[in-house]
Amino acid sequence: MRNPNFGRFLGVIFALTAPLAWGAAQGVHPMAEIEAARLKNALTILGATKSGKAELELAKSLDIPIQSAKISKTDITATRTVTSKGEKFSYQVQVWVAKDKSPVFQALDLAHELVHATHPKKNPFDPNLSAVDYIRYGIEGEGGEAKAIQQECQVGQELIDLAQTTHDLKDETVRLIQTRCQFVWDTEANAAKWTQSFYQLGQYYQQFVSMISRTDEDLKVSAKSPIFSSAVAHEPYPLALLEEYIDVTRRLCARNRKIASEALSELADRCRSVGAAGVDTVGVD
Repeated sequence: MRNPNFGRFLGVIFALTAPLAWGAAQGVHPMAEIEAARLKNALTILGATKSGKAELELAKSLDIPIQSAKISKTDITATRTVTSKGEKFSYQVQVWVAKDKSPVFQALDLAHELVHATHPKKNPFDPNLSAVDYIRYGIEGEGGEAKAIQQECQVGQELIDLAQTTHDLKDETVRLIQTRCQFVWDTEANAAKWTQSFYQLGQYYQQFVSMISRTDEDLKVSAKSPIFSSAVAHEPYPLALLEEYIDVTRRLCARNRKIASEALSELADRCRSVGAAGVDTVGVD
């Protein structure tokens, strides 16, 4: 899913323009009350688990809005302000939860998204930020996909454990959580195997290799069938992240070309790297 104003990855979005306007009027949807009640139930379910409660408390302390939407995703707006006193860098974050899912699976999605929301990726304005580093951090970093999926399934396990005494989960729901998380539970203790599972590209392997100049020695990607893929980009994570990096870098280089030649010169290597990654030109078309 492409948004013309933003880069994309796993629903995690970096905007290089003005911050999103929170709380804008959206009109009243006929299902709004039902959706609100479902999300409230999901928050209660997540808060009933030890790890989920800790996530919600952190999100509340950071004043992160949580609302219903078509799909679950996290929007992160990165803003850089340059003044005579120096440079200021900040994030604004919005978490969205799929409105059509049941509250239990909304709670699992929320556990996942809050990892992204409370640990934004590296400074996208950094002239030394390489595609390899961007991909690695997006998968292995504190706010990356590996941690998010682990947290999602940690909450899933805690809900199953609670249900043994409260009987709040239907057997079918338990089975669906187990199906969703069994690979995670079986693999996460083996750090190397767990991390490597995110770098399996399948049919996208050649496309990825053709788009990036440093691969084998830096990212141990393989042509094995993907285990995990982006629900937003519908591609394996390394490719989704690489495309986001290219998009963000192109926008950054184009904007700096317009407003400041000095800033562009600092980004010269990064801009050239994007051009070498298959982008025809770096600038405004």
